[in-house]
Amino acid sequence: MTTTDNSTITAIMSSGIATTAVVFFREAVISMVPFMIVAIPLIVLDLIFGIKAARYRGDRVRFSKAFRRTFGKSLEYLAWITFAATATLAFGYRWIEIVVLGAVVINEVASVVGNYFESKGVKLRWGNILNSIIHAFGKKHDLDVEGVDANEFTEPIPRPRDAKGRFVKKS
Repeated sequence: MTTTDNSTITAIMSSGIATTAVVFFREAVISMVPFMIVAIPLIVLDLIFGIKAARYRGDRVRFSKAFRRTFGKSLEYLAWITFAATATLAFGYRWIEIVVLGAVVINEVASVVGNYFESKGVKLRWGNILNSIIHAFGKKHDLDVEGVDANEFTEPIPRPRDAKGRFVKKS
């Protein structure tokens, strides 16, 4: 074989691999669209309620920091969605995508709900909420849940006040 033959074979193989990769990622992107549609409103709600919660706590809200955190979260979710979609296509199991993205969406919903209640002056106690769910599930299915503690789900968040009792912002 000559050098020309080797370069021709290399070019043919490279184009075949590139075509396969494009088709593979095209399928991955198409399967990502519904999850991106769900992620966008959750990220926006988290931004809105996160700003309200920070203002309630008296923290200084800077647009640049809020934008940076929201943009970072968007890129992180895009990475998780891409990972889940490509792993699903690579292994052929749809449950991979559902489990990975379900965990990501549940995490973001918990963040939105936590920020919402924090903006209203209430801090959720997620451990107690989970314990109560386990306790209710255990009673329904006759499991021993004696050691599960299901106390109050919330605790008030103290706001900073000055000597006259007025709310103040943190510096």
